[in-house]
Amino acid sequence: MTGAPLSKKKLGWAALLVSAAIVVYANGVGGAFTYDDKAVIRDDPRIREPAGLSEILRTPYFGGPRGSGSAYRPALLLSYAVQWWMHGADPGTFHAVNIAAHAGAVLLLAGLLLRIGVSPPASFAAALLFAVAPIHVEAVTSLVGRGETQAALFVLAYLHLGLSACDWRRRWLVSLVAAVLCYAVALLTKESAAVAPALCGLLLIFVSEGSLRHRLMAALRKGWLLFAGSAAVLVLYFLLRAWVLGGLLRAPGSGIFEVENALAPLTWTARAANASLVLWRYVGRSVLPLHLSADESAWSIRMLRARAPLPIFATLLLASTILLACKRLRESNRLALGVLLFTVAFLPTANVLFPIGTIFAERIAYLPSAGICLILGVLLVGREAAVPADLSRLRRWVLAGFVLFLGARTVARNAVWWSDESLFANSLATSPRSAKAEYNFAYISSVDRRFAIARDHYQRAVEIYPGYWDAWAGKGRVEKELGLLAEAERSYMRSIEVNAGYENGYFGLGLVREAMGRPREALETYRKGFDRIPQSLPLAYRSALVSGKLGLSEAASDWTRALKLGPRSAEVRTEYARWLRQQGKDRESVVQTREALRRDPRYLPALRLFAERGEKEGLTLSEALAAEKAYRLTRSEEDFARLQKIAESEPTYRERLRTLALPAPLVKAAPTP
Repeated sequence: MTGAPLSKKKLGWAALLVSAAIVVYANGVGGAFTYDDKAVIRDDPRIREPAGLSEILRTPYFGGPRGSGSAYRPALLLSYAVQWWMHGADPGTFHAVNIAAHAGAVLLLAGLLLRIGVSPPASFAAALLFAVAPIHVEAVTSLVGRGETQAALFVLAYLHLGLSACDWRRRWLVSLVAAVLCYAVALLTKESAAVAPALCGLLLIFVSEGSLRHRLMAALRKGWLLFAGSAAVLVLYFLLRAWVLGGLLRAPGSGIFEVENALAPLTWTARAANASLVLWRYVGRSVLPLHLSADESAWSIRMLRARAPLPIFATLLLASTILLACKRLRESNRLALGVLLFTVAFLPTANVLFPIGTIFAERIAYLPSAGICLILGVLLVGREAAVPADLSRLRRWVLAGFVLFLGARTVARNAVWWSDESLFANSLATSPRSAKAEYNFAYISSVDRRFAIARDHYQRAVEIYPGYWDAWAGKGRVEKELGLLAEAERSYMRSIEVNAGYENGYFGLGLVREAMGRPREALETYRKGFDRIPQSLPLAYRSALVSGKLGLSEAASDWTRALKLGPRSAEVRTEYARWLRQQGKDRESVVQTREALRRDPRYLPALRLFAERGEKEGLTLSEALAAEKAYRLTRSEEDFARLQKIAESEPTYRERLRTLALPAPLVKAAPTP
């Protein structure tokens, strides 16, 4: 008789948790693609159609050839791809799936805490805090944050299934296989999921009995087969990762930019001491999230000497907290479990064992923060509360008030991630000492054609971090737009001085020298860059363009090299076709133009090249058809005027143009004063 009411009550609590997770993140659905969302989702050709699946499986996360990059996340890319196949570039639907993954993680966390013996009030409070925590905004509202939510979803499923398999009861083998599969998917979503077996071992120790030694032995005895299967999956994952990236952690020759992680170049002692201090920063933002920022790169977080008082105190406090938690774990203490969940889940990304790509990112606190939420949940409801009825009115009001505060902070924080403009402006306001915050704000200002403002912020970025080659190049780019060619040349040269293998530096410097009327120096720049980066299509392509314009004998070999590097590029083939036509090789030019349109049927320069050929050779109909296609794409006054000119000279086409009833040209808006 008690089963039905209990089930209804559980369903009611579950519905409340899901509602909380959805309500606080609902205003994030209206956001656009921001920051890395553009490179990973909006602009990634691999996810456009099912034919790109093989490329997803054998290339790094951010794309590029095998043997490059530092991340391999095909399961994450596949989740984006499946959505793209279904609804295309609709950011709202991507946001909705992120929120659904978060809600699923909330439910799995609540169920897991109940399963290991945490009281219902504490389990509900911890899951509710996890549902509304503002530190999760970057993981949930940022679309690429799905790496955290999806990995956490499969890690929590692994923990549920792993505990079932370790009971060695009915259907344990099914649970074991399912757990191992979940672990594989979690790893292929985000490499930080490697810690899942350690988390399962921690839970097995918690639910066992006796001394800490007896608990450890019991966990090994129950979970040895699960751990063995997980180890096999981990080995296979690293072999696959090494095959794709060329190394277990990252591609040979790739490193960690100090701007992104100032801990990377430090000695292990100094890095571990500063990383301990950073971990306490995560705790602070989880408990009292008044200050949140999407950027904490150099030098927003200042590095301190290992022997400085603050890092020493942070390290000792962290070590003593962990030791005390281990000691209290033998009593199945919930607070101790929360401490250890937080620290163990953070092991892969804490910069202690090895440096990662970032010094601090709120998104990577997603799964570890479950430990903080457990601690807060236990403290807020009290350890003596076994059922919701045991909660005093004061505790209920305190819990409700804290949840409302966190929820309101989350709703407000979501709005920051609606656009690059709001995100980068907020990062600049919250991290004024960050070179990257200055760089990002400069970048978005240049996109909005506010070049003078962009130049000022690029200048601040290089003042904060003089070795920031991207910022030097950005400064050169906007100086070129402002007509400050001499200054642009100096900025690009500085970017190459800082990083002699910087492709954009050579490319931008060459463009500036072309604009200054020094094409031979530009060609020398492109070739010097290509000598250092022999796989660079942009440098090879630009070399071919300039050598062709100069009429050099090596232009043919330059074009051959560019085509070899970019056989799928409609732009390269079109410009090669234009050069062939200038050399009097019309037949070869037509072949290349058609190949460009086969690669991209809507590529305007190729269509216009066909139209120009028709005009030159008196092929009126051919010219008109190519011009028609161009006009349908542009609706420009220039393309419409071309069609009218053809119609005036060719009566047959005049009738066709009249019957087509093409839409009128789009009138250009007057420039903003």
